[in-house]
Amino acid sequence: MDQKAIIGVDVGGTKIMTGAITPEGKIIGKPFTIPTGGTDKKEAILGRIFESIDYTLKENNLSAQNVSGIGVGCTGPLDVKNGKILECPQLPDLHFYPLRDAIQDKYKIPVELNNDANALILGESLLGAGRGNNTVLGFTLGTGLGCAIVINKRLHLGSTESAGEVWISPYKNETIEDVVSGAGVSKLYHNLTGKKISSKEIAEIARAGNQEAIAVWKEFGKAVAFAMSWSVNLIDPDVVILGGSIANALDLFSESMEENLRKQICPVPAGKLIVVRAELGDYAGFIGAASLILQNNF
Repeated sequence: MDQKAIIGVDVGGTKIMTGAITPEGKIIGKPFTIPTGGTDKKEAILGRIFESIDYTLKENNLSAQNVSGIGVGCTGPLDVKNGKILECPQLPDLHFYPLRDAIQDKYKIPVELNNDANALILGESLLGAGRGNNTVLGFTLGTGLGCAIVINKRLHLGSTESAGEVWISPYKNETIEDVVSGAGVSKLYHNLTGKKISSKEIAEIARAGNQEAIAVWKEFGKAVAFAMSWSVNLIDPDVVILGGSIANALDLFSESMEENLRKQICPVPAGKLIVVRAELGDYAGFIGAASLILQNNF
């Protein structure tokens, strides 16, 4: 295995976090964070990405010669094969921009680009909650619904790079993302009470004993189980990982989710499957991005 450091760059619409890890997954130094300015011109955004990489190299006494690669996890959609951002609503001036080649041309280091949800679940599968398992299914629950599949330590992207794009799948009279997302939680609560509050607030009042909020999380758990059950029955994973901001409320919907999930999957996995929360925390994004390079070593 290559002993050179690996740099990970997590590019979101709000912030960029960049850091370095060893081939064993140990964080080197302290990650660097800078606002993305997602609606700015591409030159400004690209400048901030370069600034974050330059800082990481300098602060950790790294040069191109002792870095094996730069992994970039970016909000999408993306054309992974060609290393391009497609029509990304969070980065409007970077539509169809060849981000992978731009970074590679500047640093003369191999670069891998993939969407942030895929990168996060890959990082968790190699270095976090899924480590040691060969078949990992992961979901990111946040602003939207992300899903990724890792088989034998590598991301499975599918023939059109769309493997795991379950967000568009039907659920009742909507898509599953319409319910399994932060906005979905708020909508469930609004439908029940007529009040509009955030998913974070709904979690807070549920923990304080509000029965309507508790009922919302129970319904949410059913919807998560629905999305998860189809995916589990298709790929038969060793473990399912839940990440993203809404996974912080797992204590509020896990009972409903588990009860419904076990009923909807085949008997053998129903008795063996483990569902866990992601464990890499605030650094999951850049560690996942670096894992895009790390997976090549397995």
